[in-house]
Amino acid sequence: MFHGGVPVVTSIHGGSCMSFRDILVHLKSHEDWSPHIDHAIGTARLFSSHLRALVTFHEVVMLRNLSRHVGKGLECQMEKDAAIAEHLKTRFLKACGEAGVTASFETAEGAAGELMPWAARLHDLTIIEQRHPDVDELGFDAAEETALSAGRPVLLVPRHGRFDPAHEHILVAWNGSAMAASAVQGALPFIQRAKKVTVCSGELRLPLRPGSRVPDISLAGHLKRHVAEAVEEKTQLGPALVGEHLLDRANELGCGMIVMGAFGRSWFSEYLLGGATRHILKHMTVPVLTGR
Repeated sequence: MFHGGVPVVTSIHGGSCMSFRDILVHLKSHEDWSPHIDHAIGTARLFSSHLRALVTFHEVVMLRNLSRHVGKGLECQMEKDAAIAEHLKTRFLKACGEAGVTASFETAEGAAGELMPWAARLHDLTIIEQRHPDVDELGFDAAEETALSAGRPVLLVPRHGRFDPAHEHILVAWNGSAMAASAVQGALPFIQRAKKVTVCSGELRLPLRPGSRVPDISLAGHLKRHVAEAVEEKTQLGPALVGEHLLDRANELGCGMIVMGAFGRSWFSEYLLGGATRHILKHMTVPVLTGR
């Protein structure tokens, strides 16, 4: 169905589905290609979105900061980066063209963990690959930093495997927090195209006075306005086990995506104590959409 030349998808309830119009994907300068790029192209095609690639180069910034006299070393690095960028641009735009996706390509100099959160705030959705601890730039986890501070939906894709962007069954982690609500809102374009959503509810984090009583309203009930089937499961697991439980349930149910708020505690205590988000970002087996 088209309206004014723009494709409109009809939801199960007769209304139009939400969409992403402007999607960003991070390209790593040390990777020739990665399955998460194909996933981004498939997602952009699904939503008839514009897809912008951003490749980041951090070595040149390190050289500039080492000394005013790096001279030839800096020049060689810049030439190397330009060749890598040209190769990635050609391959990326070709792949997008073959898929019928409108696309653009940008480069930036600096740490991906610093640049990507900023760029993500200028897009409807950002797609980024799970960190590879053996080869990614040291000290900057672009996936984690973007999920933590972008303020907009971030889709983290496992570094291994290929995944269909049209998810039939989605698992939503829910604790009533603002972060979880932000993730659900950001995931609505995916949810409205799914056949089923399973809400995995844990301990609600609500700042209520003692003796308060919450109304009989549930996330599953709300999502039934958006998807054909929405069910709720309750868990009483402690924080240390929640991440493992979510991954297990996603696998058991055949869910193609997990939706969850990023970092229920502060980043520093997540770093020291672990937590569901950190566990999932390290061990993810399906794409994870986060909100903050």
